[in-house]
Amino acid sequence: MPKLHPGTAIAVAFLVGCSASYVAPRFLVPPVHAGTDPPRWEIRCVDSETARVPDNHILEVTKATGWNPVLKRFGQEGWEPVQFMRNELTAKIDAVCFKRPL
Repeated sequence: MPKLHPGTAIAVAFLVGCSASYVAPRFLVPPVHAGTDPPRWEIRCVDSETARVPDNHILEVTKATGWNPVLKRFGQEGWEPVQFMRNELTAKIDAVCFKRPL
């Protein structure tokens, strides 16, 4: 295996560091400043059995049956859907997670 010239190794390390400094801020949580309150959320997940969504309507979100009444009810209570959990094999919506400000 050929050896890297020290200058090449330094150049590669420099380029990796530069690219990491460009990408890293996108994954960091912004700091909370003194005197401000970070947003706090109440989280709730509801499965299809608890929500009483019948199996023959479990794929429906846009019709008056299925998950739509559940989404409307939670929305009227101030909940915002943040995640739909689907079964990988059947594509059925097994559960929905909601959040709302405290």
